[in-house]
Amino acid sequence: MLELMRPPEYGSEEWFALPGDDPRRLASVVHAAACWRLLTLSPHIADLVAEWVEWTHRADLRDTSAAVASLSKGLAGKCSYGELQRRRAVFTAEPLTPQQIRARAAASWAQVEAREKGVAA
Repeated sequence: MLELMRPPEYGSEEWFALPGDDPRRLASVVHAAACWRLLTLSPHIADLVAEWVEWTHRADLRDTSAAVASLSKGLAGKCSYGELQRRRAVFTAEPLTPQQIRARAAASWAQVEAREKGVAA
């Protein structure tokens, strides 16, 4: 009497140990394909996959919304580029000439050197 042997599970260590020409190897592949076909034809699995797709879509929207909200909070107190340009265009003091800048720098260095020597300027 012929004894039916169940093939090893596809991808298992036992399956990998089989020689390439062993008929049980092919039988295992066919069995796995048949199981996958039955699984994908199931209306219950189709519902689960649709729910999973919807769930991941909503999770992506939630994460994106949170990222945009945190970004807008960080920018709330910041000036726009236009506002910075407007502020830079307003002078609070008259511009100095190069000679005036040199004179101020020389006076400032003189104070530093006097402090280093211990002499008050």
